[in-house]
Amino acid sequence: MLKRDFIMIQIEELAKVVLQIITNRNTNATRHTPELIQTVYNSLKLDRPTLMTAQPEELVNGGILRLEIAVKTLIEESYLYPDEEQAMLRKAKMLLEYIQKHDNTFSLERVNMLNELGRRIL
Repeated sequence: MLKRDFIMIQIEELAKVVLQIITNRNTNATRHTPELIQTVYNSLKLDRPTLMTAQPEELVNGGILRLEIAVKTLIEESYLYPDEEQAMLRKAKMLLEYIQKHDNTFSLERVNMLNELGRRIL
């Protein structure tokens, strides 16, 4: 029980970092965004190359919430790399669809993210 509570607190803290990344993007204060993204990836023990190449089944071992935070981070990172943006967005969409299919809860936020990805993917 304590371990699960600790993990949930860590996930909440990572979600706050992702929110800060989004806020920075929306206010054009992106100077610290790369290091914030790296903080999230380090905490999740992931990186962009792994997210881009691994199958969803390999990534979900840490849990659906962990993967969802990684996907949000990948989406935010796509703003930093215009040359790789489309590939990153396609992968994020594929991972979100996997999460949506395999999670037991409905998420309107995920549906909205999928819609937004659909608009951004050429």
